[in-house]
Amino acid sequence: MPSYSDKRIHATVSELKLNFLRTFNVVAEDDVEWLLFTFAPGRVNFFGEHVDYMGGYVCPAALKEGCHILVGRVRHLCDGKLRFAREDDECFVLDRLGQAKHDKNWRTFVRGAATLALNDLGMPIDAPELQGFCAISKGTLPMGSGMSASASFDVALLNAITTVATRRYRGKCYVPGTRFPILPPCSREERIKLTKQAHRIETEFCGVNVGIMDQFSAIHATEGSFMALDCDSLTFESHPLSYLLGDSACFLLINSMIRHELTGSTAGGYNTLRSDAEGAQAVVRKHKMNNAAFTFRDLARNPKKFTKDPVAFVESCRPHFTPGQYDRGIFNIAEQIRTLQFIELCRPECLLSQEERFRKAGELLNATHQGQRDLLKISTEELNFIHRAINLEEGVSGGRLMGGGFGGCILLLLKKNALERVVKNVQQKFNSRFGLVCDVYPVVLGDGAFVASLWQGVEGKL
Repeated sequence: MPSYSDKRIHATVSELKLNFLRTFNVVAEDDVEWLLFTFAPGRVNFFGEHVDYMGGYVCPAALKEGCHILVGRVRHLCDGKLRFAREDDECFVLDRLGQAKHDKNWRTFVRGAATLALNDLGMPIDAPELQGFCAISKGTLPMGSGMSASASFDVALLNAITTVATRRYRGKCYVPGTRFPILPPCSREERIKLTKQAHRIETEFCGVNVGIMDQFSAIHATEGSFMALDCDSLTFESHPLSYLLGDSACFLLINSMIRHELTGSTAGGYNTLRSDAEGAQAVVRKHKMNNAAFTFRDLARNPKKFTKDPVAFVESCRPHFTPGQYDRGIFNIAEQIRTLQFIELCRPECLLSQEERFRKAGELLNATHQGQRDLLKISTEELNFIHRAINLEEGVSGGRLMGGGFGGCILLLLKKNALERVVKNVQQKFNSRFGLVCDVYPVVLGDGAFVASLWQGVEGKL
């Protein structure tokens, strides 16, 4: 069983079922052939911001909240169209595949997922396997918090559509649950393909040149651990957080209450960050390596091959950089080095004491936030306020902006016995300054996406 318990599946399916019947105008339940329930998680990223698209290491983990989708075949709607609904929105009827305008409207995700999945299978939208397809989704991540609600939606949609199209929900090799049989994981090759399809929804349909970390985490994560993910080879090692946290420390997210949205001018800003980092790497390659093969990834992982000081190596090209390339280049190489240092702190063979690991991780977190604020320029007044406030509190090791920036949450590392006091003090200060109570979320790590079959034959009841 995944970390999403059988009891929780039952509660979520029961809730979605009522909305499904109402939304799709189902009068009698024998009008529905229940097919599947699928879940894909959001993510937290401990280190490696804005380096996934540069092929560096990142440290994501799955949360226990995300996107939940219930799928059934409604007999009176077998008209060659796919129907999707969210709890808080009207039904979207998809009658053709293909790309529409670039935006992050939820319907764009649906169109992207259906187009990529069905084109890969060579299947038309009105195929017999898809007749009467109706799906309703529910998100349990706070929107705009930087926990990658969009990637969880990508992955859940693709799992729902592909599983129905291939009739995999009828398979007999289930991982048994007390009530809901969980389909076994696909092959690594299939999971990588799904990851890349989910990534393409964001880049080709939504128009934002994000990296692949969020989608990969939603599919491959393991409960209680983060992944040291190589974004170039798409290979990873799992690392339990317990070696860093012990019994006395934990991570926490504090929401700035400014929605993180990579759309409109913000999408342009994100794409510019990527362009600047890639441009900086090209400048170093030209002026330091005479156009020989070179990446910041190589410099961070094997610095002795190039220099004694990787950051100074990049800084030496400052006359050739644009201002944006300089800032983003310096941040990128420094963040890749910090990410490698964080991974080492979480290994069992690390020679530092538990307290020394705790303090060092906080220093790295604070250094990343300073770079995000001053070099990437993706922080906000609210995020910086929270960051200053937490670092005044005893028992807090450090923290930083999490995610792509322009809003979202501060991730902080602190002692468990300080948690209640820190939350109370930060919320009071934030409310006094901004007139809002900032939400807080515990960081509880879960497994990656799964699909539960609900199929009991044509006449099966849920």
